[in-house]
Amino acid sequence: MDRERYLQMRRAGQYDLAWFYQYFLENKDSNRPTPPFEVFQQTFNMYFQMNGPFILEFMDKKMNVTKIEDQAGQLIYIN
Repeated sequence: MDRERYLQMRRAGQYDLAWFYQYFLENKDSNRPTPPFEVFQQTFNMYFQMNGPFILEFMDKKMNVTKIEDQAGQLIYIN
């Protein structure tokens, strides 16, 4: 996956669902059926609303991101 694109999304706070869908397709269990993008989009949006910080923390580790946050958890720096 494109680490630079992920960093751009994190810096802007705007997340491209097509990027996450592509990540899902490349990393899912091959025995699991592939949902259409529309189903992924609805499901991921709902899941992201409830678990966004956990998803981003997971992806930050996967993308080997270095970040600095203030005491309130607001992103100050990411690379």
